[in-house]
Amino acid sequence: MPFGGRAIRWSMIVGTLLGGIGIGATGHRLVAAPPSFTEAPLLRTDLAGIDNYELIVSRLETAPGWSHGRHYHAGHEIVYVLEGNGALVADGKPEQRLQAGTISYVPSGQIHAGRNTSRTEAFKFLLFRIHMKSQPISIELN
Repeated sequence: MPFGGRAIRWSMIVGTLLGGIGIGATGHRLVAAPPSFTEAPLLRTDLAGIDNYELIVSRLETAPGWSHGRHYHAGHEIVYVLEGNGALVADGKPEQRLQAGTISYVPSGQIHAGRNTSRTEAFKFLLFRIHMKSQPISIELN
């Protein structure tokens, strides 16, 4: 076989190998990571007799290790835990442990953060919001 044919073959092999290494090194960016939480809206309705407010009810499921940094809402929030273990930290208050059957109330404007305290299990809860219309659902602080 002439030398020119070997050079072309080797350059194709080397090029293919380098391309494969490049794809392998960046492949983790091509596959989307699963979301850290999912929210399924169950109800969104006006509150009769209470102008400018609505009721929003959602079911949330968070991945192990999930956390939601410090934030607040322009409305009230009530959490009812269905499964798993979590924690809620409100500014100026001790951490509240959350487990199945626990209910927690966060008043409008209260800065707080929440997390799934398990590294292996999902944290599932119902979230009831008495939300001021035309305001963002959550105001993130970090």
